[in-house]
Amino acid sequence: MIDRTGSTHATDPLPPEVAGQIAEWRSLMSARPGVAPEDVDELEDHLVSQMRDLRSAGLSPEEALLIALRRLGAQDAVAREFGAVHSERLWRQLGTAGSTPPIGEADATGRRDRAQAEPATRPARWDLLSALGLGLLAGLAVRLPYSVLGEPAFDGFYLRNIAFLVLPFLAAHFLIRRRLQQVAGEPAGPALLAAVFAVSAVLVNLYPGDATGQTLWLSALHLPIALCVATGIAYLGPRWRTLEAWMDWVRFLGEAIVYYVLIALVGAALVGIVSGIFTAIDTPADLVAQVMGWVVPVCAAAAVLVCAWLVERKKSVIENMAPVLTAVFTPLLTVALAVFLVAAALTGNPVDLDRDVLIWFDAVLVAVTAIVLFTVSARTPSTPGTRPRALDWMQLALIVAAIAVDLLMLWAMAGRLLEWGASPNKLAGLGCNILLLAHLAGSAWFYGLICTGGGPGSPRAELSLQRWQSLALPAFGVWAGAVALAFPPAFGWI
Repeated sequence: MIDRTGSTHATDPLPPEVAGQIAEWRSLMSARPGVAPEDVDELEDHLVSQMRDLRSAGLSPEEALLIALRRLGAQDAVAREFGAVHSERLWRQLGTAGSTPPIGEADATGRRDRAQAEPATRPARWDLLSALGLGLLAGLAVRLPYSVLGEPAFDGFYLRNIAFLVLPFLAAHFLIRRRLQQVAGEPAGPALLAAVFAVSAVLVNLYPGDATGQTLWLSALHLPIALCVATGIAYLGPRWRTLEAWMDWVRFLGEAIVYYVLIALVGAALVGIVSGIFTAIDTPADLVAQVMGWVVPVCAAAAVLVCAWLVERKKSVIENMAPVLTAVFTPLLTVALAVFLVAAALTGNPVDLDRDVLIWFDAVLVAVTAIVLFTVSARTPSTPGTRPRALDWMQLALIVAAIAVDLLMLWAMAGRLLEWGASPNKLAGLGCNILLLAHLAGSAWFYGLICTGGGPGSPRAELSLQRWQSLALPAFGVWAGAVALAFPPAFGWI
């Protein structure tokens, strides 16, 4: 156990932030259905034992805690194991299960007074109602501008403002879950997020330009990415200053994308069925179009909030799906990239690659980066002494092939710049490829250490890999923000 001084050894005290993180973990585990207080005590013993072994190997308390938590397993997976053994607890808690308690309820020892903490928990239905209410507001925010402006809304308003119509409601959902008193106690994050949204909204709407200009489309493509990254501040709460914490935002985005795609597929099927029914009963086509013109955008925006609620209620999709998606797409993408490299070598000068080819392979490189990010976010640390995993070798092969393609893309882009001169699109693509190359090169280095030089299960190599991925998200967000807000005035809003 962690003693009252917050240490695993009487002579080796833990920093307060580490003791606070252990307290947060204990608080979250205690709220899981099927997990009793004595179960949390047992898990804490294992956690502290893992930390003790890792610290004896030379790791810092923060590094030891991060790796020990990953080895212990995801909270939902652990809760399911205990629930399978003690299923009667699940039935007792189904009607009264509360939402995850707010961070900071546990004391410095990782204990909490259950009698005092219980009133702070909220039934899950209130979180769902909050998400549905905010989702409805987001849907109306998306649909009403078209009702007011008509077709001209598509000429510039939605290009500039679509992110501001949804993401603020998502940020509000996260802040509500953290409780207002916690937001008041940690004002820097919400204040920074509000400033980012406000400044971006003012600038992008003051910029001149029309729907045919390059810089307006660059802003439309990059600003939602930058604001999506910034929204992670609301999700992470006080932890947004910690680099490793951003991997949690990567995990959230991965799960949310999976849920949203599933909901979108089901929604598209329902729209088709309902439209077919209306047509079968001779409903006027303009009436059907008018109804769907409200239902589709409102539901599409509201689904973002529903997905956020689903991810919070069941944090396990990425851990189940990431290995499957990686095993399926990694070999396919590796072969595709290898074939492209061979074809480019046989056909001649890569500088002559068509612009559309460059765009498509940039999209492939972004997909490779996303696969690497999501795979690392769900990666369970290896046990020292084990052989390298096949999945790690597959990832390394994919990354090396992607680096080769990225270098070819950079060569082609440099040739186009020399031949045709600079433009906002060319420089934005060049900067994106350089950023992707840096991320892929770092990922290849750390995967190489894990698979070969660093030895399988090397704690420092695995921790460095996670930190490198955590750094990628803020870096991409800053670059996207620069392209969205700095490129238009730099190039005269062309």
